[in-house]
Amino acid sequence: MRFASDVDQLSAAAAFAARHATGAAAIPALSGVRVQAENDVVRLTGYDYEASSVVTIEAKVEEPGERLAPGRVFAEILRSLPSGPVEVASVGGSVEIAAGPIEFALPTLSMDDYPELPSPPEPIGEVDGAALAVTTAALSRIALREDVIPVLSGIHLEFGAETLTLTASDRFRIAMRELSWSEVPTDSSALELFSSRPTEVIVPARMLADTTRHLRPTESTDAVRIGVGEADQSLISLATSERLSVLRLLDGKYPPFRSKVPTSFAGSVVVAVDEFRAALKRVCIVADRYAAVTLTFDSDGIVVGAAGDVDARGREFLAAQCEGERATVGFNASYLLDGLDVLDSPYVRLAFNTGMQPALLTPRDALDGDDRSDILYVVMPRRLPTTG
Repeated sequence: MRFASDVDQLSAAAAFAARHATGAAAIPALSGVRVQAENDVVRLTGYDYEASSVVTIEAKVEEPGERLAPGRVFAEILRSLPSGPVEVASVGGSVEIAAGPIEFALPTLSMDDYPELPSPPEPIGEVDGAALAVTTAALSRIALREDVIPVLSGIHLEFGAETLTLTASDRFRIAMRELSWSEVPTDSSALELFSSRPTEVIVPARMLADTTRHLRPTESTDAVRIGVGEADQSLISLATSERLSVLRLLDGKYPPFRSKVPTSFAGSVVVAVDEFRAALKRVCIVADRYAAVTLTFDSDGIVVGAAGDVDARGREFLAAQCEGERATVGFNASYLLDGLDVLDSPYVRLAFNTGMQPALLTPRDALDGDDRSDILYVVMPRRLPTTG
């Protein structure tokens, strides 16, 4: 095997594949990146049984072949090289990397022990890649991090005719976002084939967020194609023109969180997101992101407050559009900040209740506009400290 490529292009490809090459693998071969060169194309693959990533780039292939290179070290070497041409060649039991005066040699791993990758499910539709990456990044911070309830460590994907609905929850908050979605294909025989695919799946949250962040849709298309395997396959594929990742799904039934969204409230406030976010961060200087902040709702605005040790405290008034009764409600500061990131809008409407009833955050594009229906965020309040 011998080929020449651009360092930056090859480095990015190796980093994408090496995400699933771990030195702690039970099978040493799984710590490698599979490098295949033929027909002026180089394909790099990483696999760890839970996920696989494959990327294809153009290259000048002088001798076709394949080798299994130590994944993380191979990617790290390429990342350290200056921009320009790089040549990769197999010599005996090694892979040699040369860029001008810089040379490296790495021992290869045994291809005999490298497992066969699962076949990626055929695409059933496509979605805007940038919107998908932003959404999964925000929702991954909301999904449960412990394995106490495994399904809540995932993001729930529900495939509709025109929308893809993503949901995450840790029992104390619920985030839902709808993205525009185009189904494929359209011919009747293929549609019959895809009718056996699940209409909803649960994907490990942080793995999904990492994958969508690294897919990097090309300039020619912003779309990510998504495929779902049949029920017994338990796989999802995400692909662009050059990159493909296949992830294993989580088993179980996702709770019906849509029925938990509140519909009646004691009052509401509409406020600019940037001002609200800045006020929350400022008052938390005397407390922390995980302490309770108090929101006092009045006729002309809200007071954001927090208290720390001893006599330290902070408060800030924000002019806002308010409706309903005067009230003071406590929230976890980080929960509110995460919710503002999910909304991705200039204004937010926070509808609240008194006591320990959930609040609802919805996005607005203008102060006097209507609430958008494509995103919602439900958050439970915290008990206020008793006085006296």
